[in-house]
Amino acid sequence: MEIFSAKIIPLNVANGDGIIAILNAEQASQYGITQHDKISLIRKGEEYVVDVALSSEYVEPGTIGATTELLENYPIMPGDNVLVSFMRNNPLSLQAIRKKLLGEKITTEEIDAIVEDIQNNKLSDLILAYYTATSFFYKTDPEELAYTTKATAYTGDMYRFPGIVASKYCIGGVSGNETTMILVPLLASLGIVMPKTFSKSITSPAATGECVEVLMRSELKKSEIIRLVEKYGCCLARNGNLNLAPANDRIIKVSAPLGMEPYARMISSIMAKNYAMGINHCLIDIPIGPTAKVNKQEDAERIAQHFKNIGTSLGIKTEVAITKAEQPIGNGIGAVLQVREVLRVLQQHELRASDLEEKALDLAAQLLVLCGKNEKYEEAYRLAKETLQNGDARKKMQEIISAQEGNPDVDSEGLVLGSQTFDIVSERDGKVEAIDMKYLNMLAKTLGAPGDASAGIFLHKKLHDNVQKGEKLFSFYASSENKLQMAKELAEEKSAYTIV
Repeated sequence: MEIFSAKIIPLNVANGDGIIAILNAEQASQYGITQHDKISLIRKGEEYVVDVALSSEYVEPGTIGATTELLENYPIMPGDNVLVSFMRNNPLSLQAIRKKLLGEKITTEEIDAIVEDIQNNKLSDLILAYYTATSFFYKTDPEELAYTTKATAYTGDMYRFPGIVASKYCIGGVSGNETTMILVPLLASLGIVMPKTFSKSITSPAATGECVEVLMRSELKKSEIIRLVEKYGCCLARNGNLNLAPANDRIIKVSAPLGMEPYARMISSIMAKNYAMGINHCLIDIPIGPTAKVNKQEDAERIAQHFKNIGTSLGIKTEVAITKAEQPIGNGIGAVLQVREVLRVLQQHELRASDLEEKALDLAAQLLVLCGKNEKYEEAYRLAKETLQNGDARKKMQEIISAQEGNPDVDSEGLVLGSQTFDIVSERDGKVEAIDMKYLNMLAKTLGAPGDASAGIFLHKKLHDNVQKGEKLFSFYASSENKLQMAKELAEEKSAYTIV
């Protein structure tokens, strides 16, 4: 039911979190609209759902203030007259979410209703949080998960490339571990098409999204991705504005504040984006360790089976690598520090981290076998290693950097780190027995990561290394003296290293 009409006026305001229309507070009150509501703006018979903000200072009665996000995402123009209506949910989606909360199985029709309401911004963050939380309470039905994945993929753009199109995706939970930026140029230089997309960090001090931005522009348009893949066989693109399975992005949004991500939603999101990108060969990396995201073998195997089942249902040839995650991979934690590790491997620098190189080569070999480039793992491993050593992987990375408007001549040792530094030293002689990655991540975030790319931690000692009293274990980097001080105080509360 339409309740009033109003004229759109542009406000030079970017909310950065959702699509918002700003109503005059007094007029909204007359119709019972509050800032917690969603409303529909109706233009030429089409309905566009927005969140509500209220103001008496900037918006007159009879007008609606349009944020930058509203004008960018909807075909609504300044000066348009729109009808304002209370937003109408599909009763089927609410019924389905109630069933999920009770642990009941839902139908494909109900899944479609939920996905459609998520896509059209009709579910409030609270209702969506309830839906997301059901994944923590109940076991996921494989058929339901597979259907949901495909349904969410079709809510956005779909890409299709000829031939074998591959991807590697890590579920996260390991500090450092930036293998993607090594694998993409390495495999692309061997003729494997790799249109790699990624997100920014949800729970870690830096994900591939933050790392790629250190070297090049990663917010690409669909036409740019197609051009890059056709010319170079690969790209490194952030999901941000790609419209890949956008219904999943809203689920991620409600999960992020608590730093929690249900396994089922994570699996669905990863595979939906792979399917939307036209991936037909996919390797999933599931790190397992005492302080990783997954710390039990049975959990890793259960997650792996879900990935394989969904891959089969989507026509994606999927393999899973369950990898050891007892400590950070590489020595850097934080965007610039992790990129330095990547470049050192690609440059075959004498200071490169052997564990990061080894893991990248192992995953590359598995992908080469999966894609049919080699029949045997040993042959694939030798080929991947040769591609690193002869400089082909580095040359391909330089091509990608140049094509995505970065400096192809960037050198690992020329990257700028935070100017505020502090060394954490060992209080005793002994050997490193354990490293708490979750605590290191907390320390890195306190230093300013992921928002500050130059902030983070560099590890001088790894598992089983011998240390002497007073010897450096790891170093802090920050841009802010205050953040450095907070990290120092946090480090005094608990040691991230167990030395015996």
